[in-house]
Amino acid sequence: MFDDAYRSGHARVAALVAGLGEADLARTVPACPEWTVHDLVAHLAGTAADVAARHTAGMPGPAWAAAQITRRAGRTVAELLAEWDEHAAATAAAIEDRRVPARVLHDLLVHEGDLVEALGAEQPPWDGWAGAARLVVRQVVRGIRGPHSLVVRSAGTEWRSPDDAGERRGASAAPAAQRSTVTVDFYELYRGLHSRRSRAQMRGWQWDGSPEPWVDALPMFGPRDDEQPVPAPG
Repeated sequence: MFDDAYRSGHARVAALVAGLGEADLARTVPACPEWTVHDLVAHLAGTAADVAARHTAGMPGPAWAAAQITRRAGRTVAELLAEWDEHAAATAAAIEDRRVPARVLHDLLVHEGDLVEALGAEQPPWDGWAGAARLVVRQVVRGIRGPHSLVVRSAGTEWRSPDDAGERRGASAAPAAQRSTVTVDFYELYRGLHSRRSRAQMRGWQWDGSPEPWVDALPMFGPRDDEQPVPAPG
């Protein structure tokens, strides 16, 4: 499953950026404001090259990504895509065989959303990211511990934190008064979990109960306050 998701994401991103002019390539990416569109494509190409060469020390830290971008600063988008094409199959296989962590796939899928939103394109197709996203949502919600519990409803599925009274019966189960339930579009949920939505945008989701502390706790890379563009459905 993961190898197919990587290959399809690679194909979509390549199609999205292949014909871009200099102005579009120089656009700042709102989700990664220190990067341009060109920088982000260089990172994706560099990640595939590094995975194929087993140069994964420091992955996925900022210094590792910055070095990828610096090394490719003078390359055209066609050259970046050619490099990515060369290593995409090996990277997909490494993800599927678990020789590299699944976060390499999510790095691509999340950055695809970053590019879509930076360029004003439509939301990526459901079958390209939703299967992998379900695993992330389950992992995040099942990892919640503490006096407050959360129920997440999206894409026809409900996920409950382990200490929720509806999930676990026992003295330590959180009572309904300490439970929040959120109902949200699945793409928005995936973006929010990856710190691609502001606190205000997440508070705007459909909540039954308080959105606190979840607007701070759910984003895996920390909360943010800069509003992010929301693409039209694909």
